Amino acid sequence: MATTRGSNEKSGSSLDLLWGDRTKPQRSARPGLSAERIVGAAIELADAEGLDALSMQRVAGMLDFTTMSIYRYFPGKSQLIDVMMDTAAGSPPDLPEAAGWRERVELWMAALWDRYQQHPWMLQVQVSGPPVGPNQLAWLEAALRSLRDTGLSHNEMLSVSLFLNGAVTGLARLTSDVAHAAAAIGVDQQDMNSEYVQTLERVLDSERFPTLSAIVATGAFQPGDAPDSDTRGFTFALRRLLDGIEGYLEERADQHR
Repeated sequence: MATTRGSNEKSGSSLDLLWGDRTKPQRSARPGLSAERIVGAAIELADAEGLDALSMQRVAGMLDFTTMSIYRYFPGKSQLIDVMMDTAAGSPPDLPEAAGWRERVELWMAALWDRYQQHPWMLQVQVSGPPVGPNQLAWLEAALRSLRDTGLSHNEMLSVSLFLNGAVTGLARLTSDVAHAAAAIGVDQQDMNSEYVQTLERVLDSERFPTLSAIVATGAFQPGDAPDSDTRGFTFALRRLLDGIEGYLEERADQHR
């Protein structure tokens, strides 16, 4: 999980909202309104219509308050999104201490994937800095704790955690973008994939793209019919990443024997 802006651009108000007392508005409050209600409505709107639909005015309308009432709690949309991201991230999964590092990491990555499926708008937030919110840092802490008995150095643990986070986020974003594109033009995703394959079959030159042409001919670009085909593809990919990490650990252990 990552935050929306770099630390040099992170306003104090965002940090205060993420870590401070959100029950206190910056100016006089309206009865019945709270930061939690605002964030809940904003997440509900983003879940239903995507991040592009989010505005202070829309959120205010959902709560039957004026737009200015929202600004009493959040100085701007960017600060609202910061808190939305951390709130939607929620708590990381409980990872069994008795399990091996690999099982813990798989559970962590699967839970992160599921969180993005629940809130696909999170993948639309521009990321340009490390996490600073309490929930997002809890996810990072859980990943690091999963790797603490592997023998990796602290720098390696951090690098692996950030890389695995990026892998999950990237795969989830690709899946979400394809689904969003299909919905935007009003076609079934399966039909859109079929049209793409047909286009490739027309334009590919087997002499210039021999490997790609052969793969297209096998039907590999056509996803499976099962509803969980994207999840199964994600699971296969993440396990191959973990194979590489495990191989590195085994190789290093052999060198020290």
